[in-house]
Amino acid sequence: MKILLMLREALATAWAAKVPSTLVTFLVATMCAATLATVGRTAAAEEQLLSRLDSAGSRVLVVSDARGDELISPTIVDQTAGLSTTERAIGTIIPVDVVNGAVGQGATRVPAWGVHGDLADVATLTSGRWPGPGEAIVTETAMDRLGMQAPVGWVAQASTTVVDDWAVVGSYTPREPFSDYGTGVLYVSPQGRALDSLHVVLTDARAAQAAQGQVLRLIDPPTPDSLTIISPVSLAQLQEQVTGDLAGFGRTLLLAVLGGGALLTAIVVLADVLVRSKDLGRRRALGATRGTIISLVTLRTLGPALLGAALGTGLGIYLTHRLDATPPWQFTTGTATLALLAALAAAIPPALYAATRDPVRVLRTP
Repeated sequence: MKILLMLREALATAWAAKVPSTLVTFLVATMCAATLATVGRTAAAEEQLLSRLDSAGSRVLVVSDARGDELISPTIVDQTAGLSTTERAIGTIIPVDVVNGAVGQGATRVPAWGVHGDLADVATLTSGRWPGPGEAIVTETAMDRLGMQAPVGWVAQASTTVVDDWAVVGSYTPREPFSDYGTGVLYVSPQGRALDSLHVVLTDARAAQAAQGQVLRLIDPPTPDSLTIISPVSLAQLQEQVTGDLAGFGRTLLLAVLGGGALLTAIVVLADVLVRSKDLGRRRALGATRGTIISLVTLRTLGPALLGAALGTGLGIYLTHRLDATPPWQFTTGTATLALLAALAAAIPPALYAATRDPVRVLRTP
């Protein structure tokens, strides 16, 4: 009951003292809006950067057999797929040109890639079924170039010396980051056939260094120049450096905004305490404890601060939305909470000052 009475008294006195209450509301609203419009944009930019750098295309490790020494076996691909740092892993054979088997040699050619691994890691099936040994799937673009009306028929290798063909059993669209396969044909690699390249999509770009070392240990090349490696290690290092710089800048700016707002809030509350010193002294003389005075001053600050946080957060969200840089909701909620805590912390020194003054000296008339 005492708490409810104190809350009611704090709200009543805050409403009566409209000038300091309005100033506290304005300061907290400014803290929230300024933080969201500046630090919030930085947080949004950091999140966008992380999203772009952490896309599948930036997490690809490609290891190729540079000299055709049959270093990349299907077993190595399967072992790589089981690593904790691996999201997806496939092995591929150097593409060959194929033509529509019904048309024959001299027809339009499209590339065909042999794949070992789960084809669902590379493509999304749009019609038909997944291929088995001796079968293939095609893209819409490849069907147009091959002169196929539907994903049925067969394709043959466009070579006068090698006779090889695959039955077409479906169509697909490539998944990120295998967009290069969007113009041709995918077929199942022959059983036991050595592969030319290993493509690994990592779970996290920051795991690139560890994943590269694990893959190289599995392959165990005889000489360093036996393999060609395209690695996201440098990109992961750049990601860590850039995000660290953005985070450091954001923290500095956040402390500056909240610190400045808290200082101004403390000045406003102290001025209000000085103006109302006789009222607070009268309460002390009538039996109010120091804790009651501190609570009353703090709660008087909390009411306008809550209103300011709501207004400032709404304004900040509107501004960042107009700038197309809306920060994450966790950041927005955290900003409002920090602004409230800063206002409450700023009210404590003036509250302590009011609670420790001698009520006799305060009420003494000259």
